[in-house]
Amino acid sequence: MFDSTFIKKFEKTIKKHWNEPAVTDYQQAGVTYGELAAEVEMNHILWCAAGLKRGDKISINAKSCAGWAKTFMSIVSGGYVGVQLFDGYTPADTQQLVNHSDSVLLYTEKRLYDNMDIENMPNLIGVIDVKTGDLLAFRNNFDSIYAKRQQMFNEKHPDGLKQEDVYFEDRDADDVCGINYTSGSTGSPKGVMLTIRNFSANVYLLPIHFPFVEDGNYLSVLPFAHIFGLTCDVIEPLCLGMHLTILGLPPIPPYLRPALSEVNPSIFLAVPLILSKMIESTIGEFISSEEGKAKLENYKENREYCDSLRHLFVSAFGKNCTLIATGGAAIPSELEELLVTKLQAPFVTGYGMTECAPVICIGHKDKYKLKSCGEVITECVEARINSVDPEHIPGEVHVKGDCVFSGYYKNPAVTAEVMTEDGWFRTGDMGVLDKEGTLFLMGRCKNMLLSSNGQNIFPEEIEVLLNVKPFVAESLIVQRDAIRVAIIVIDNDKVAASGMDASALNAVMRGNIEKLNKEIPAYSSITDFELRFEPFAKTPKGSIKRFMYS
Repeated sequence: MFDSTFIKKFEKTIKKHWNEPAVTDYQQAGVTYGELAAEVEMNHILWCAAGLKRGDKISINAKSCAGWAKTFMSIVSGGYVGVQLFDGYTPADTQQLVNHSDSVLLYTEKRLYDNMDIENMPNLIGVIDVKTGDLLAFRNNFDSIYAKRQQMFNEKHPDGLKQEDVYFEDRDADDVCGINYTSGSTGSPKGVMLTIRNFSANVYLLPIHFPFVEDGNYLSVLPFAHIFGLTCDVIEPLCLGMHLTILGLPPIPPYLRPALSEVNPSIFLAVPLILSKMIESTIGEFISSEEGKAKLENYKENREYCDSLRHLFVSAFGKNCTLIATGGAAIPSELEELLVTKLQAPFVTGYGMTECAPVICIGHKDKYKLKSCGEVITECVEARINSVDPEHIPGEVHVKGDCVFSGYYKNPAVTAEVMTEDGWFRTGDMGVLDKEGTLFLMGRCKNMLLSSNGQNIFPEEIEVLLNVKPFVAESLIVQRDAIRVAIIVIDNDKVAASGMDASALNAVMRGNIEKLNKEIPAYSSITDFELRFEPFAKTPKGSIKRFMYS
């Protein structure tokens, strides 16, 4: 159980770290916690003067930046509801979700708003550029109120905002304070309603298990419109008094490595693809050489070599980094084995969902188990497997506790579908849970295939193996008339560099399928494959829209 709401933690942190750096866009000037408090207060004064009431919705549709973080913390600390919209949505989808959420203000960017129109969003009174503060569109007299925001602040605080002036009215634990739109991989976006309780539980439990260090530094590379980035990259650091630096550039090694060296974070959170690129950048030449492959194959007898590789890899994350963690997608098994077993790097993975804000499981480097997603975080979550033998027979993962959301906005029917009669949330994921509370996921319930002899097949498990085969960029396993087919998106750059023709490429892929079938049970073997030269269509989160290819 959390000890106080994250709103009051944020207030306490501001006062304690008043003159210390709070949030900075990488390579730009940042603000202290005192300056952040002044910006939050000005927003509160503006919104009150504009007639907003507690519980009103304010949308943010922008790329991750300091302005995004400041705006969201202003929203939740003022009693409002923040609506997170991915900046990759089409203008039409953004306008639709602004309307669906009943938002009265939209914070966005000019480059995004140029393809929208306030006339298509009748509830809005204003549209503001979250980076520059420019008023992009307005209704009624919001423009005159907005123009006087500094004057109103000065009248209320003629000597400037002081530490003792900072006060955020606490909110009921079950107040909805965020709506995060998630499209999943099969349908229309759903507005996940997240409460003060949900975020407070996550803020409480994360530092228990991860090295989020008060007064420490944090480098953000995750999108704030996704719950992983919102909770771990914005709310947690700013409730702990950390200095949050937002990369704001593609998280690829040429940009990421200098930033890590400068920021020196205590922990680094990313999706597996970013880690894969960091591995390639730091130790790729060694692990791909014939000598390196041989030594890694016999890693127990080459401990010194593996330790050297670990040092090269981990040191790229800065001198203070003690943990590297991933989430949001499955990590390829060969990369996981490389980091955990062979290099013994300080690496773990976790498991969460938007509906849990997001944490369900967290791995622990002293007892990390391969192919797991860590241990259920029992401080705030209970989990069960809907199976006659939860340790050995996969079943749907059910969870309940302080992290679990309150429902989907304006969608009671779908909310009812995902809740059991006894109050557990159906995650839609299949897995097993061992006696130590470690969760092993197999795949999504809706993706599960059934073999001709009644065996359950989880395509995600097969895809992870196929995706690391030569010249494969990504893949899907589908079943057509009892025949399993691999749809393979080729790595165009590597194919072009190899100079192979279509015949040679098909021969390589046939070889990949033959090797794959030796690695999986016979009942789940792949009979045929199709090649694609364009990436799969994906959700804003990056999940493949499977329903388009089944």
